[in-house]
Amino acid sequence: KSENADNAQFWIGETYFNEKWYEKAILEYQTVIEKFPKGNKAPAAMLKQGYAFIQLNDKANARLILKEIEKKYPKSNEAKIAAEKLKEL
Repeated sequence: KSENADNAQFWIGETYFNEKWYEKAILEYQTVIEKFPKGNKAPAAMLKQGYAFIQLNDKANARLILKEIEKKYPKSNEAKIAAEKLKEL
């Protein structure tokens, strides 16, 4: 419930991602997106979800997530990164 709760939740996802536990990372990032949709970590959580799906070789879900970032956060740095990553898929 602290003002840094979204950041803490995001970093839990990052820990799982770095340990290659991509399914768990996706779930932790989803918590950030659902609980803190207006927080500063929501776009980054979506981007990292997309990357986790790529690591799981699930390009269909990765594309959906990356396109959603462009719709929800069009002016963010994450949207630019997502657009570049979509070109690679």
